[in-house]
Amino acid sequence: MKKFLFSLALVAMTLSLTACGDDEPSIKDETTKESVVGKDLINSVIDMKQNQPNYIETADYTFNIERNGSKEAKVSVSASGVKFDSHMPFEVSFRFEDIKCSQFDEHTVSFNAMHVKMYKPTDEEYAGYDISNVEGYIDSKNGVYSLEYIVTTSSGSWRVIVSNTMIRSTVSNNDYSAPTQLYYTYQIDIATMKAEVFIHNVQFTVGGAQSPVLKKISIPDLDVVATLAGLEITGDNIIPIYYTGENLDLGTPYPALIVTNFHSTLNLRNGDHSIYFNAHGGEHKVDNTLYLWK
Repeated sequence: MKKFLFSLALVAMTLSLTACGDDEPSIKDETTKESVVGKDLINSVIDMKQNQPNYIETADYTFNIERNGSKEAKVSVSASGVKFDSHMPFEVSFRFEDIKCSQFDEHTVSFNAMHVKMYKPTDEEYAGYDISNVEGYIDSKNGVYSLEYIVTTSSGSWRVIVSNTMIRSTVSNNDYSAPTQLYYTYQIDIATMKAEVFIHNVQFTVGGAQSPVLKKISIPDLDVVATLAGLEITGDNIIPIYYTGENLDLGTPYPALIVTNFHSTLNLRNGDHSIYFNAHGGEHKVDNTLYLWK
């Protein structure tokens, strides 16, 4: 029985690398190490036979990156508190090591492996657990990471996807400081199964008129459910929050722009999303990609 497990995680810490001068190569020929610690907040195991999600849990993932100058880079992954099935009587902790990166620079790494050994924290290899089809991407500059793998045991097979709890749509050159690019930020709270969606640099059209460009608004208190593809987010009659201030950190309720019929889907494996809602007599609709995979 094949199952899917979706995991969203929060980047808690990144250790930045030594910056290179303008006249230096992008990666120095020296060994550097970097650690990204994540708190898993959504584990939704989906029974493909029943065609519905049936499990939510928490876990921790840590990504350790070692770069040997411009020659090669390797990633090791540690996980703890993981359950692949709601019927598992205990949580497992494991790691898989030294996955060579197919592409890398001073901020990002891409890695994949057909098979890796799954180790217990005591360095023993887990018997009966097979890890395959590993694929991952990390951008420590923007606090983005994603990981996918298949775990097979005697009781079943699961596809695991790990990503941030803060998920953003893509922008050109991954430059989120650009003042005019429209993008979306999804902030997921597993404790309440709620989400807040931030929209940056948005302009609404109502009839033949256009609103001024709003640098940042958010739509809070949205409902979240797990789906076969990833997540579905809905809400109705919600007062958005309009942000001002030097750092756009001053939020004020904006009752003139009440949001109705909000519906958004996030496909975590394919890395895309759709969003639709009505506001002030107009509608807003976008289909775009998420910044999960390079």
